[in-house]
Amino acid sequence: MQIDDSTLRWAQDDDNIVWCNSPEGILGAAGEGKTEIEVGGVDEPMPILQAIERIAPTLRSLSLTGCNLNGNMLAKLGICLSSTELWGIGISNNPGVAVSAWDEFWSKLPATTEKFDFGDNDLPDDALPKLMGRLSKGNVEELFLDGNNLTDISPLLPLVSETYGLSEFDVGDNSLQDASVLKLAQALPSSAVTALVLGRNAFGDEGGAAIARALPQTQIHTLHLDSTQIGDGTLDAFVSVLPNCPELVELHVDQTKVTDAGVLRLCQALPQSRIQLLDAGENNLSDGTIEAVEAVLSQMPGTMVE
Repeated sequence: MQIDDSTLRWAQDDDNIVWCNSPEGILGAAGEGKTEIEVGGVDEPMPILQAIERIAPTLRSLSLTGCNLNGNMLAKLGICLSSTELWGIGISNNPGVAVSAWDEFWSKLPATTEKFDFGDNDLPDDALPKLMGRLSKGNVEELFLDGNNLTDISPLLPLVSETYGLSEFDVGDNSLQDASVLKLAQALPSSAVTALVLGRNAFGDEGGAAIARALPQTQIHTLHLDSTQIGDGTLDAFVSVLPNCPELVELHVDQTKVTDAGVLRLCQALPQSRIQLLDAGENNLSDGTIEAVEAVLSQMPGTMVE
């Protein structure tokens, strides 16, 4: 079967997750002992929900992307999952559902759930206190909220700064500006976050530099600042902290406002870092700058430049 990767969120990154687009596929996967299922691109969701209801007790993770659930269907799914031991849940690319319906669904999720993916749902800021009501009841290992309409993530910051175990935090492709990112930077020191995605937001050097300066006090190994308004001010902040960031191995600053001069200064600091992948593409850098970066990284074993 030809799978459209654009509809996938989990299966394309995890070989353990089975992709299905029909009730028969879901039941067949469960019959083969599969416990991690992603369903995508469904026009008629009710038969899908009925199949999920039959196998729900066996599931470890479930992701529904682009399945056209309405509020009533979401409530039905929540009730179906409430008595399970589900570890991961994703409802994504499912806009048009009222915050009250999301709240009802979130309140039904079992205490065992630690991975949450609610990306591309057009969620507004006022959904976050409702979501936090559920997240604060247990451990949260992964939280993906990319592709929504968020401008203020303050309600979520206790997840970052306290001991909920959050390791992957994705709030990319929202509308976060410097004020919100500054608050996040203040919450990062001593957090458990190892992968932070902030790309495709509206913040600039004030927020970007604050994130950079917080890095030596974090465990972050992967950082996405791509497609933002950051520039050389953020790169200069990285120059000053990279020798003290032993965990940071992957940095994305592509499609930003950085210049040749800023990238060359960063280049000089790279040998004192643990960077293995640097993505500074689509910044209109000169051939000379790209060659200089590649020359430095070629002397660092295992390092890639994009």
